[in-house]
Amino acid sequence: MDSDARVCPFCGSLPGPGVFCAACGRNLGAVEQLPTRAQWDTTADPAPSSLSAPPAPDGFDTVPRFLAEMHAAGDPGVAKLPRAQPGFLGRTQHARGWIVRPVGEEREPGLFLTVDGALHRLESTTLGISNRGQTFIDVVGAETEAPVADELATILRANGLPW
Repeated sequence: MDSDARVCPFCGSLPGPGVFCAACGRNLGAVEQLPTRAQWDTTADPAPSSLSAPPAPDGFDTVPRFLAEMHAAGDPGVAKLPRAQPGFLGRTQHARGWIVRPVGEEREPGLFLTVDGALHRLESTTLGISNRGQTFIDVVGAETEAPVADELATILRANGLPW
């Protein structure tokens, strides 16, 4: 690597094109100027105290990192599910994203992460009744907050991407 190349102040790697470092996933939005590789190598603490932040709560920095990895890979495993709320004139709206946690056996809500990064409840609702009994369908419900780091890592590994 060229000694004049600008690098991430947290890991020393090339940061990539976005606001988040491509290597470590840290947010570089608050950094005024990235250090050069030579400056980063000479500092005793690669993350100066003015740039370091307290550890983020679970899910805060993992979701942008997950989205960056999945978008770079072409969004593998994206599902298109109907939303719980109808659209204009009662038309079905859809959401694109990943099923982070499926709906449970007793129809406990699951989690759905949209391609935009919003975390929603995944709910099971009755589609109809037939001779075989009730038919259920999963729908994307209201936005929610939940720790999802382990589930996101599992989705990445299932699609052949490193975490």
